[in-house]
Amino acid sequence: MLSTWFDSALITNIFQQIAMLFVIAFLFSRSSAFRLLAKNSLQARDWLILYGIFSFISIMGSVLATNVPLTPESINWTQVDSRSIGAVLAGFLGGPWLGGAVGLTAGLYRLSLGGPTAMAGCVGTTLTGIISGLIYILLVRRNQETRFDWKIAVFTVCIAELVMKGLVLLTVQPFDKALALIQITTVPSLIGNSIGAALFVTILNDRERSGVAFTTSAFHMAKHLVDVLKHGFNEHAAKAIVYIIRDETRIGTVVITDHTSKIMAIAGTGSDHHQVGEAIATELVHKAIDQQKVMFIDGNAHQFHCENSTRCPLHSALIAPLAVDGNVRGVLLLFEPKRRFFPKLNRALGIGIADLLSEQMRLNIYQEQLASTKRELLIAQINPHFLANALNTISAIMRTDTARARELLSKLAFLMRKNIKHGNETSTLEAELAHMDAHLSIELARYGNKLQIEKNIEPELMNALLPSFILQPLVENAIEHGVSRLLIPGTINIKAYQADDNLLHVEIKDNAGQYQAGKTSSDKGVGMKNVDGRIKEMFGSQYGLSVNCEPNEHTTVTITMPFRSQL
Repeated sequence: MLSTWFDSALITNIFQQIAMLFVIAFLFSRSSAFRLLAKNSLQARDWLILYGIFSFISIMGSVLATNVPLTPESINWTQVDSRSIGAVLAGFLGGPWLGGAVGLTAGLYRLSLGGPTAMAGCVGTTLTGIISGLIYILLVRRNQETRFDWKIAVFTVCIAELVMKGLVLLTVQPFDKALALIQITTVPSLIGNSIGAALFVTILNDRERSGVAFTTSAFHMAKHLVDVLKHGFNEHAAKAIVYIIRDETRIGTVVITDHTSKIMAIAGTGSDHHQVGEAIATELVHKAIDQQKVMFIDGNAHQFHCENSTRCPLHSALIAPLAVDGNVRGVLLLFEPKRRFFPKLNRALGIGIADLLSEQMRLNIYQEQLASTKRELLIAQINPHFLANALNTISAIMRTDTARARELLSKLAFLMRKNIKHGNETSTLEAELAHMDAHLSIELARYGNKLQIEKNIEPELMNALLPSFILQPLVENAIEHGVSRLLIPGTINIKAYQADDNLLHVEIKDNAGQYQAGKTSSDKGVGMKNVDGRIKEMFGSQYGLSVNCEPNEHTTVTITMPFRSQL
């Protein structure tokens, strides 16, 4: 009796069927039809494609089946097949309508083959597809992560096989013949169909996970590369880039060179004799730079020839120039050693990375040019009202005090030269105060006793670094939009100090209290906004200007930034 239930020959035959289905599953996972399972909504054409694929799988289970007679002389026979796999998967992955349609199609084909279990096979395969679809609704739809769970697939197959065997008992007479058929087919069918369904679902699951993992890894790598290049392309950035690429792709060696093929950074095999600062002076590298064209050395028809060592393990390579507007800024090189194949996926990924790096470099250059232009416009601009008032003041003083007029003209010339030939983006607090004093000398001549300037500067802060030309606009605002409107003498107090937070604080305080947020004149608003923007651009968004105003009492504008001194 035991040999009837466990027939090794039948189990071997069912495994041969599963091997064929394994090939079909693998081909399906690599086809475009597999992507239909990931779609949120399917069109009629999509359903027909899936119906055709799973029907083919289920019918192939009958085509490859083993016909088993009850006895050598008996005309009564049954099949040991893997027919239910296609119907189970159709319902399990597509729902009851797809499962039922596939089950009915495969069942009708089984019916056409005849035999005492033909009707049970037809009805059973149809019910199998419907039951699998109901399990999809009950379990999978609630949690999409279980869609490709092999354990649920095996459970569904077991349910389907039990239904099938129950139908055999109901439809085949006499009962002892039905029982004999079940004894012959149950164990091989359960083993074969369970393993086949589990393998099929596992292949699809691995395929989906690998696609998601690759996409996630690519986005993760792209984000890190963009973050690194935010601060420009230099040796520090190159070093970070090569390690990011190698960690994400697991490629043998990653190298970045400058436009002359000198190594800026290297990570991986061969770094013992390929050093930073040395050139990878191969013909193809220079050709890639000159032609601004991606080159690939497959390791077979062409091999990488190292000029530093005859034992260099580097064998195949992708050479991708990093070009910006026709100018090569560097070269990305990806290498694999002699015993490793250079995957086509890594080749495409390397080209994509090179394009991403080039585009990010281009964006950085444009941003730097735009920021530089904005700074130059800000720094070079001279308030036309101030210039007109200065010339009028000097003209009036010239009638009574020519020496004083010449001194003021000298101060004005100094201001204009500083604005036009600003040179550096940063300046010391001492230089900024000198520039501000030149401006104030003209304002003091203009307002006379109506304006008083007080300064309280800690001497050790004179070497503090700050963006150029940020004090003069704030002082000018305090005069033009503050103390100039007073009937009493106005006072501007300029104070610089360093608190315990290791920050530099510079205060410009007037005794007018005329500041109104959102109601300032356009000149005043733009001036303060530009100063605040330059500080944030240089030191970070947490720094900049703050304003404290007590109406008709005082207005205090405070600059806050990290304390950095000029060595």
